[in-house]
Amino acid sequence: MPDEVVARLETEPSDDEWRGIRTFRLRADELCKSSLVSEGYELSANMSWKAGEPPQFTVSALPAEEPFRSLLLTFRHFVANDEPSNFLRVLNIVARHAPEARAFLEGLRDRWNQALFGGLMNISVSGKLLTASHIFDLWLNSHYFHNDEAKKQELERLSNMFTSDFVKFLLANAVTECSRAVMQLSYALSKLTNPKAAI
Repeated sequence: MPDEVVARLETEPSDDEWRGIRTFRLRADELCKSSLVSEGYELSANMSWKAGEPPQFTVSALPAEEPFRSLLLTFRHFVANDEPSNFLRVLNIVARHAPEARAFLEGLRDRWNQALFGGLMNISVSGKLLTASHIFDLWLNSHYFHNDEAKKQELERLSNMFTSDFVKFLLANAVTECSRAVMQLSYALSKLTNPKAAI
Protein backbone atom coordinates (compact mmCIF):
# COMPACT_ATOMS: atom_id res chain seq x y z
CA MET A 1 0.00 0.00 0.00
CA PRO A 2 1.12 3.62 -0.52
CA ASP A 3 1.52 6.10 2.36
CA GLU A 4 -0.35 4.76 5.38
CA VAL A 5 -3.25 6.83 6.66
CA VAL A 6 -4.41 6.31 10.24
CA ALA A 7 -7.46 8.38 11.16
CA ARG A 8 -9.49 8.74 14.30
CA LEU A 9 -13.28 8.58 14.32
CA GLU A 10 -14.23 11.83 15.99
CA THR A 11 -17.95 11.08 16.07
CA GLU A 12 -19.82 7.79 16.42
CA PRO A 13 -21.39 6.36 13.25
CA SER A 14 -24.99 5.20 13.48
CA ASP A 15 -25.85 1.50 13.51
CA ASP A 16 -26.74 1.69 9.80
CA GLU A 17 -23.42 3.39 9.06
CA TRP A 18 -21.52 0.68 10.96
CA ARG A 19 -23.44 -1.90 8.97
CA GLY A 20 -22.31 -0.20 5.75
CA ILE A 21 -18.68 -0.16 6.89
CA ARG A 22 -18.75 -3.80 7.97
CA THR A 23 -20.48 -4.90 4.77
CA PHE A 24 -18.00 -2.93 2.71
CA ARG A 25 -15.06 -4.62 4.43
CA LEU A 26 -16.59 -8.09 3.96
CA ARG A 27 -17.17 -7.43 0.25
CA ALA A 28 -13.66 -5.97 -0.10
CA ASP A 29 -12.26 -9.17 1.44
CA GLU A 30 -14.24 -11.16 -1.16
CA LEU A 31 -12.82 -8.94 -3.89
CA CYS A 32 -9.25 -9.52 -2.65
CA LYS A 33 -9.83 -13.29 -2.73
CA SER A 34 -10.93 -13.21 -6.36
CA SER A 35 -8.37 -15.11 -8.42
CA LEU A 36 -8.04 -12.16 -10.81
CA VAL A 37 -7.24 -9.76 -7.97
CA SER A 38 -5.01 -12.10 -5.95
CA GLU A 39 -3.10 -13.49 -8.94
CA GLY A 40 -3.41 -10.54 -11.31
CA TYR A 41 -4.14 -10.58 -15.03
CA GLU A 42 -2.90 -8.98 -18.21
CA LEU A 43 -4.89 -6.19 -19.76
CA SER A 44 -3.65 -4.53 -22.91
CA ALA A 45 -5.17 -2.67 -25.86
CA ASN A 46 -4.02 -0.27 -28.56
CA MET A 47 -5.75 2.27 -30.72
CA SER A 48 -4.13 3.56 -33.91
CA TRP A 49 -5.07 6.04 -36.61
CA LYS A 50 -3.83 6.51 -40.15
CA ALA A 51 -4.74 9.58 -42.15
CA GLY A 52 -7.91 9.02 -44.13
CA GLU A 53 -8.71 5.70 -42.44
CA PRO A 54 -10.97 4.82 -39.49
CA PRO A 55 -9.21 4.11 -36.19
CA GLN A 56 -8.10 0.55 -35.47
CA PHE A 57 -8.67 -1.04 -32.05
CA THR A 58 -6.50 -4.00 -31.07
CA VAL A 59 -6.78 -5.93 -27.81
CA SER A 60 -3.89 -8.22 -26.95
CA ALA A 61 -4.86 -9.28 -23.41
CA LEU A 62 -8.13 -9.62 -21.49
CA PRO A 63 -9.01 -11.52 -18.30
CA ALA A 64 -10.52 -14.98 -18.77
CA GLU A 65 -14.32 -14.88 -18.97
CA GLU A 66 -15.40 -17.00 -16.00
CA PRO A 67 -13.12 -15.45 -13.36
CA PHE A 68 -14.03 -12.02 -14.74
CA ARG A 69 -17.74 -12.78 -14.38
CA SER A 70 -17.08 -13.85 -10.78
CA LEU A 71 -15.14 -10.63 -10.13
CA LEU A 72 -18.05 -8.56 -11.49
CA LEU A 73 -20.49 -10.39 -9.23
CA THR A 74 -18.60 -9.08 -6.19
CA PHE A 75 -17.68 -5.72 -7.71
CA ARG A 76 -21.28 -4.75 -8.36
CA HIS A 77 -21.80 -4.48 -4.57
CA PHE A 78 -19.60 -1.36 -4.67
CA VAL A 79 -21.49 0.39 -7.48
CA ALA A 80 -25.13 -0.54 -6.86
CA ASN A 81 -26.91 2.44 -5.28
CA ASP A 82 -29.06 0.33 -2.96
CA GLU A 83 -26.18 -1.66 -1.46
CA PRO A 84 -24.85 -0.74 2.01
CA SER A 85 -21.35 -1.45 0.65
CA ASN A 86 -21.65 1.17 -2.12
CA PHE A 87 -18.18 2.72 -2.39
CA LEU A 88 -19.25 6.38 -2.46
CA ARG A 89 -21.74 5.86 0.40
CA VAL A 90 -19.06 4.33 2.66
CA LEU A 91 -16.59 7.03 1.62
CA ASN A 92 -19.11 9.69 2.73
CA ILE A 93 -19.68 7.93 6.06
CA VAL A 94 -15.99 7.84 6.83
CA ALA A 95 -15.48 11.46 5.72
CA ARG A 96 -18.31 12.55 8.02
CA HIS A 97 -16.85 10.85 11.09
CA ALA A 98 -13.09 11.05 10.40
CA PRO A 99 -12.45 14.58 9.11
CA GLU A 100 -8.66 14.16 9.43
CA ALA A 101 -8.83 11.66 6.56
CA ARG A 102 -10.78 13.88 4.16
CA ALA A 103 -7.85 14.68 1.85
CA PHE A 104 -7.06 10.97 1.48
CA LEU A 105 -10.75 10.13 0.96
CA GLU A 106 -11.16 12.87 -1.65
CA GLY A 107 -8.20 11.38 -3.52
CA LEU A 108 -10.00 8.02 -3.56
CA ARG A 109 -13.22 9.70 -4.68
CA ASP A 110 -11.39 11.40 -7.55
CA ARG A 111 -9.79 8.11 -8.59
CA TRP A 112 -13.14 6.30 -8.50
CA ASN A 113 -14.99 9.05 -10.38
CA GLN A 114 -12.27 9.35 -13.01
CA ALA A 115 -12.29 5.57 -13.55
CA LEU A 116 -16.08 5.38 -13.89
CA PHE A 117 -17.24 8.79 -15.06
CA GLY A 118 -14.26 10.35 -16.81
CA GLY A 119 -14.28 10.18 -20.59
CA LEU A 120 -12.73 7.02 -21.99
CA MET A 121 -9.79 8.09 -24.12
CA ASN A 122 -11.93 11.11 -25.11
CA ILE A 123 -14.17 8.87 -27.24
CA SER A 124 -17.53 10.39 -28.12
CA VAL A 125 -20.49 8.51 -29.51
CA SER A 126 -23.30 10.55 -31.10
CA GLY A 127 -21.77 13.68 -29.58
CA LYS A 128 -21.78 12.26 -26.04
CA LEU A 129 -18.60 11.41 -24.13
CA LEU A 130 -18.36 7.67 -23.53
CA THR A 131 -17.85 6.77 -19.85
CA ALA A 132 -16.91 3.52 -18.13
CA SER A 133 -20.05 3.82 -16.02
CA HIS A 134 -22.14 3.62 -19.18
CA ILE A 135 -20.09 0.67 -20.49
CA PHE A 136 -20.45 -1.04 -17.10
CA ASP A 137 -24.23 -0.53 -17.17
CA LEU A 138 -24.49 -1.97 -20.68
CA TRP A 139 -22.40 -5.08 -19.98
CA LEU A 140 -24.07 -5.90 -16.67
CA ASN A 141 -27.63 -5.30 -17.82
CA SER A 142 -27.41 -6.92 -21.24
CA HIS A 143 -24.75 -9.62 -20.92
CA TYR A 144 -23.62 -10.61 -17.44
CA PHE A 145 -26.60 -10.39 -15.08
CA HIS A 146 -29.68 -9.21 -16.98
CA ASN A 147 -31.18 -9.37 -20.47
CA ASP A 148 -32.24 -5.81 -21.27
CA GLU A 149 -32.86 -5.83 -25.03
CA ALA A 150 -32.31 -2.09 -25.61
CA LYS A 151 -28.99 -2.20 -23.75
CA LYS A 152 -27.99 -5.33 -25.65
CA GLN A 153 -28.57 -3.50 -28.93
CA GLU A 154 -26.57 -0.50 -27.75
CA LEU A 155 -23.70 -2.74 -26.63
CA GLU A 156 -23.78 -4.42 -30.05
CA ARG A 157 -23.61 -1.01 -31.77
CA LEU A 158 -20.58 -0.04 -29.69
CA SER A 159 -18.97 -3.44 -30.34
CA ASN A 160 -19.47 -2.94 -34.07
CA MET A 161 -17.86 0.50 -33.87
CA PHE A 162 -14.87 -0.46 -31.72
CA THR A 163 -14.81 -4.33 -31.64
CA SER A 164 -16.32 -6.38 -28.84
CA ASP A 165 -12.93 -7.04 -27.26
CA PHE A 166 -12.13 -3.33 -27.09
CA VAL A 167 -15.46 -2.52 -25.41
CA LYS A 168 -14.80 -5.32 -22.93
CA PHE A 169 -11.30 -3.91 -22.38
CA LEU A 170 -12.88 -0.57 -21.41
CA LEU A 171 -15.03 -2.39 -18.83
CA ALA A 172 -12.13 -4.43 -17.43
CA ASN A 173 -9.88 -1.37 -17.20
CA ALA A 174 -12.48 0.59 -15.20
CA VAL A 175 -13.13 -2.37 -12.87
CA THR A 176 -9.37 -2.70 -12.30
CA GLU A 177 -8.97 0.98 -11.34
CA CYS A 178 -12.06 0.99 -9.13
CA SER A 179 -10.98 -2.24 -7.41
CA ARG A 180 -7.70 -0.58 -6.44
CA ALA A 181 -9.66 2.27 -4.83
CA VAL A 182 -11.86 -0.27 -2.98
CA MET A 183 -8.81 -2.06 -1.59
CA GLN A 184 -7.19 1.20 -0.48
CA LEU A 185 -10.35 2.26 1.35
CA SER A 186 -10.70 -1.16 2.97
CA TYR A 187 -7.10 -1.02 4.16
CA ALA A 188 -7.65 2.48 5.58
CA LEU A 189 -10.79 1.26 7.38
CA SER A 190 -8.78 -1.52 9.01
CA LYS A 191 -6.57 1.20 10.52
CA LEU A 192 -9.32 3.35 12.04
CA THR A 193 -8.61 3.95 15.70
CA ASN A 194 -12.04 2.79 16.85
CA PRO A 195 -12.46 -0.89 17.76
CA LYS A 196 -15.94 -1.07 16.23
CA ALA A 197 -14.37 -0.52 12.80
CA ALA A 198 -12.76 -3.94 12.91
CA ILE A 199 -14.66 -7.00 11.77
